[in-house]
Amino acid sequence: MLTKVRGVLKSVSDESVTLLIEPFEIEVLISEHTRRVVQSRVGEPTSFHTLFYIEGGAMVARLVPRLVGFLSALDREFFDIFCSVDGVGARKALRAMVRPVRDLARIIQDQDIKLLSTFPGIGEATAERIVAKLRRKVGKFALIVSVEDAGGAAAGTNGEAENAAPDVIRDTYAALLSVGHSEGQARQAIDRVLAAKKKFKSVADMIEAIYEQSK
Repeated sequence: MLTKVRGVLKSVSDESVTLLIEPFEIEVLISEHTRRVVQSRVGEPTSFHTLFYIEGGAMVARLVPRLVGFLSALDREFFDIFCSVDGVGARKALRAMVRPVRDLARIIQDQDIKLLSTFPGIGEATAERIVAKLRRKVGKFALIVSVEDAGGAAAGTNGEAENAAPDVIRDTYAALLSVGHSEGQARQAIDRVLAAKKKFKSVADMIEAIYEQSK
């Protein structure tokens, strides 16, 4: 499995980039948001976290291998989850990803079907399916910390608590670190929701509570 490629960005088109990896030139499909980020980097070394899939189906005579690229492993993970919704294939998902993953996840988390349905290729029926299937799965992505947000924070206590099992706290802590929170920020976020004395049976429950507090 090809999970990451690095080469010189040779060209950028509406739906893909060409990456020069001597002696090869590789076409990598990208989202609209990624296109806007990399369009000024032509001629520069650029890395993409990649997914490989076969375009075509039982009724199509020709199957075409495709490589899809993302600027972070988290974006790639979100795309993989996004494509799990019925009626949302790779091409449709890429067209719909016109905003940063954190923004898309928050729209889904907030169940904003009206806004989601305005994205390219996503009508109201598809937006409803996306929200129904993914609302409980994208909380981690809604909490992604951007470079601008990643300031220092003092460490909190983050010990075990009666209202959440130790493994729930541990896995939530790991999830927050994976999206860019510092150790101190993750501890403080967990401590705040534990202070509310609500019972958390799963990581998804705790992530959702943290997200609600951060709004």
